[in-house]
Amino acid sequence: MTKVDISILDGVPQTLLIPLMGRALESQKRDGILNDPKSVSIFNQIDYDFDKFNNPSLQSSLFRTVVRTTIIDHLVLTFFEEQSSATIIEIGCGLNTRFERLDNGKIQWFDLDVPEVYNIWKKFFVETDRHHFLATSAFDEDWLRQVKTKSQGPYFFISEASVTYFSEQKVKTLFTNLHNYFPRSHYLFDAASPGFLNDQKKSSISRKYFNAHYKWFLKDLDTLKTWLPEMKILKSINLERPDEPFASLYPQNFIPHKQGAHLNLVQI
Repeated sequence: MTKVDISILDGVPQTLLIPLMGRALESQKRDGILNDPKSVSIFNQIDYDFDKFNNPSLQSSLFRTVVRTTIIDHLVLTFFEEQSSATIIEIGCGLNTRFERLDNGKIQWFDLDVPEVYNIWKKFFVETDRHHFLATSAFDEDWLRQVKTKSQGPYFFISEASVTYFSEQKVKTLFTNLHNYFPRSHYLFDAASPGFLNDQKKSSISRKYFNAHYKWFLKDLDTLKTWLPEMKILKSINLERPDEPFASLYPQNFIPHKQGAHLNLVQI
């Protein structure tokens, strides 16, 4: 089988390999918490030396990405229970297969990432009248106008392992733009704690292997209210100390990191 060349990816865009590998490996376990055959197929077709991740400490980090993905899936499905015809926009989608996992036959779905990711994405996915790709930076405004023209609300935005790689000013701009174009929409994103800034050099796969640095850290959600006073905080989940609904996702011998991340759902 001819492998897919991904050498055009570098830095932050290349970090899409981390959650992809996590989903693929977990899906091949007999007792895995995620079943994602599409990710397994993509993983097996990519020309990349994944063997360098084959050590216990990195496997633990990969598993954490799967837990995060699984919780996000759950929160999106919960949203669908009330809004079955929603529009979902995944910001910094990489090669995520969430549409394939969650599609209910009614939703409109936009995957968004930079053009070099789209060049890889289209080798594995096909755009349809309900599944679209926006090949652009999240910090441009044209895509916001496109989504508003081509779809209807309610809107649900997702950023998984993406906005943390950008400066606070850029993240603030994204929040402001989402509020201006789609007020009262839902936004689900993960954010690392400030202490991870010092810890990422020794524990971050993205920095060690892809030279992609975390730049934005969130001390507490009240900080966001200084950006958008109208914002409502709907849920915040400590991914190192899961609350009861998600405790079953973690093995009994799970050892939490001192510096972790939160998954946050807000209404903007």
